[in-house]
Amino acid sequence: MTNIRPFTHADIDPLLTVFARNVPTAFGENEQDEYADFLQTYTDPYFVVEYKGTVVGACGYYLTDNQTVAHICWILTDPTLKGLRLGTALIQHNLQQIRQQPGIQQIECRTSQIAFGFFERFGFQLQYTKTDFWAPGIDLYFMVLT
Repeated sequence: MTNIRPFTHADIDPLLTVFARNVPTAFGENEQDEYADFLQTYTDPYFVVEYKGTVVGACGYYLTDNQTVAHICWILTDPTLKGLRLGTALIQHNLQQIRQQPGIQQIECRTSQIAFGFFERFGFQLQYTKTDFWAPGIDLYFMVLT
């Protein structure tokens, strides 16, 4: 019933709909334009999850520091489908892809108080927080997996 595949530009509108369903709980309204720009210009690995043939989420990563640090980016799923483990499938897929890259020493994730517990389940450890970083009431939680 679920399928994870590489992102294509045909996925932009469905993903913007999923993003909007996550505002203001998980994302700030101010982040919508940033996500739309990201979808138009991103060239690193980004994957969508389909449920019953419909795009219902996405997650990707990029590498920095001479290809030794991977960064999880823009993970989101349709909140109306909570409990189907779509986010789990996405993060596991990305972690598997990252671990195939030679020389990766650390995986970083910038998330919020809404999702930091999710990342803890995969071994990410909290490094620091910044209040109201993403939007009022949505704090930065910087996490690392070594």
